[in-house]
Amino acid sequence: LGKVHFVRVQFGLSENYNRSAVERFPKDQEAWLGLAASYDQLARFKLADRSYKRARALIGETPALLNNMGYSQMLRGDLGKAKRYLVRAQQQSPGDVRITSNIEELNVRLEKIGREPIPL
Repeated sequence: LGKVHFVRVQFGLSENYNRSAVERFPKDQEAWLGLAASYDQLARFKLADRSYKRARALIGETPALLNNMGYSQMLRGDLGKAKRYLVRAQQQSPGDVRITSNIEELNVRLEKIGREPIPL
């Protein structure tokens, strides 16, 4: 249900269901990623960071985790950190549609401030 509500842009409900899932199943890596992404969309970045840290401990630095962390930094306006995470995600999974989409969004922001975009 956390995923369903996230896709429906119901981030509060997504956060609620993902939080319940990690409380019941603390090793559920998808629930941790969903919880972190929900917190990002709710601008609760400290809680997102804690959730990403927990997900990283469970799964390591996967392309999905790095992509989400890059997007999180982009939401916060830290384009340098966002770029570092997204480049690492792209290196691990070249051609991944979600990563490419986030890089394209970041590149628009980087070009607006006169910074070098990430090559695709």
